[in-house]
Amino acid sequence: MAWHQQQPPLIVLMEDPIIHTDEHPLCSIDPTCLCHEDPELISEVQAAVEQGLITPEEATLIIQGKTL
Repeated sequence: MAWHQQQPPLIVLMEDPIIHTDEHPLCSIDPTCLCHEDPELISEVQAAVEQGLITPEEATLIIQGKTL
């Protein structure tokens, strides 16, 4: 058996840093990040729902960090 068939492949973890910007204050990388529990950020998302800019479903995804 050849050497390459005996060795398991190497796993290389590729992680991006968690980024919080003024444009995207809620990160999408780590749903356990405390930014997703920040009352001020949540109220901004709620205001966008009240203004008709996003749907309640979109707001939920944004707060969960599943979309930007």
